[in-house]
Amino acid sequence: MYKILVVLSFFILTNISAKMMEEGTFVKEKQELIKLKNELDEFYKIKEKEYKINKNKLLALDKDIQEKLDQIEKTKKENQRILDEINLTISSKAMTMYGKMKIKIVKNILEEKIKAGQINEVFDIIIRLKNKRVMELLKKFDTKTSTKLMDMLNKYKENKIKEK
Repeated sequence: MYKILVVLSFFILTNISAKMMEEGTFVKEKQELIKLKNELDEFYKIKEKEYKINKNKLLALDKDIQEKLDQIEKTKKENQRILDEINLTISSKAMTMYGKMKIKIVKNILEEKIKAGQINEVFDIIIRLKNKRVMELLKKFDTKTSTKLMDMLNKYKENKIKEK
């Protein structure tokens, strides 16, 4: 019985010692986890600050880019307005010249433009001339050219009517 008691007490002491070691290990692991959590929290706070700083920089940059795009668009519109005024002045001077030239000379000029593939420019000139002058010109052109220009005039008038 004495042997049983020694073995039993040895077993109990070993078991108690193991439990105490487990609890000590558990406490140590818990402390390590708390320390790791604190490090991660600190890391997260630092990254959150960096993110906010970078976000604010990007927002400021985006705002600056948008302002510059708006400025470019404004400049583009102003330049287009000036260009339109210049084209209108040139066009009105050209129309005055075409209106004063002999019909045969105007016809020859416009035929050269048509041969050069500039029929749309010829059409732009024709729609700005007086109707009487247009009819005289169309009579002077060959049938094919006159037909094409008349078709363009009809489409132009139809589009004008639709816009109203």
